[in-house]
Amino acid sequence: MIQAMPIIAPSSAVRDRLIGAATDLIARHGPRSVTARSLAELSGQSASAVNYHFGGREGLLAATFEAAVAEVGTWRSGWSLTLQAAPPPEAFPGWFLAITLDRLASRPMFLVLRELRHHAARTPTYRDLARREATEADQFWVDALVRFGLPEAAAGACSDFTESILGIHGGSPDHPDQNVWLAETTKRFCARVAGNRGPAPGWDGWRKFARTRRGPSLLSEVAAPSAVRIATSAAELLGREGMEALTHRAVAAEVGLSLAAVSGYFPSKSSLVRGAFDRLISTISAVRGEIVPEQEDPQPISHVAGTTAETLFDAKGTAAPWLLAFDEMLTAAIRDPDLRRDAEDLRASRGENSAGLLARVKHGSDPVDGLDAHILSIVTTGAMRSAYAQDLEDRRPWLTARIAILIEVLFGNAA
Repeated sequence: MIQAMPIIAPSSAVRDRLIGAATDLIARHGPRSVTARSLAELSGQSASAVNYHFGGREGLLAATFEAAVAEVGTWRSGWSLTLQAAPPPEAFPGWFLAITLDRLASRPMFLVLRELRHHAARTPTYRDLARREATEADQFWVDALVRFGLPEAAAGACSDFTESILGIHGGSPDHPDQNVWLAETTKRFCARVAGNRGPAPGWDGWRKFARTRRGPSLLSEVAAPSAVRIATSAAELLGREGMEALTHRAVAAEVGLSLAAVSGYFPSKSSLVRGAFDRLISTISAVRGEIVPEQEDPQPISHVAGTTAETLFDAKGTAAPWLLAFDEMLTAAIRDPDLRRDAEDLRASRGENSAGLLARVKHGSDPVDGLDAHILSIVTTGAMRSAYAQDLEDRRPWLTARIAILIEVLFGNAA
């Protein structure tokens, strides 16, 4: 009697299964969740399969990031096909909103790209890949704007807006009008891209809602200096290693206190995150004063752009710890509804920063409002994330030029 041979999955099928499992894990929990056990549960493959096909965990992560970049490239190609016939400029807002909503619906692969940018910010390992993806995104928007007959100079603004929007609207809305607010934001953004510098009707209710509902600072209720030290260390750890590394034990080791002391002031992870959040709010408010001092007269766009870049990256090109912490919190809030309110409060404070910046920059547009400030906050956040992909020595000059173009193309003199 002839025994049936066991069915062995082709090598490519095993690779695809492992990459698919890693993609799902990264999108839901971050790269640290890609372990032998979690991969085995999702893919049915052992650690030996990871070693055989990818040379280990780091090889699998690299392949997963490569796959995400390729998948997003295919996604962009599909949207390019919708523009084979040259559409009129007035069709751009509807198309832009549609692609923005589709990007939000395609959240898993774009969350993997967010993690790729996080890695690029901290280490050179994936920087070339992140830079390639960012360049492809810019070129996609150049081609799209040419089709619509709109200024090519706005390509970076479009790229940075869509890069950042997942951190704003990626989770479940907690305000009934958030989707309306997204539509209003994209409509105003498209009007500015088209050169409309006059007053424009718009609604900024959701950002105002987030700003006005902010409760008292947790640290104001816990006055002990040790609590402030703990929260500061938590924020620094968050920026350096990410939300997954933020544990009571890690913070205790960081600040040099006992685990009991940390838990005494911050008994839960949510309270620890809230403490880190309060420190970030203070830091970001201080940064606003550095970029646009109250006593300073309106400054040229280039000056404000350069000052902004200097506060975000040091002379060596290293990202400010608070900037990475801010980005990590936004990403974590996409995944965890319990963190969403903290992230919304944090974004509301940045809207105030952007309003202050626009009020003190010399530009040719009519007076801007809160919705314009929010748009600038979105595109500036996207530009900062794009700067992660640049080599260290290039980050400051690259970001200075990028922010100057963003402000000019959206709020400068109409072409």
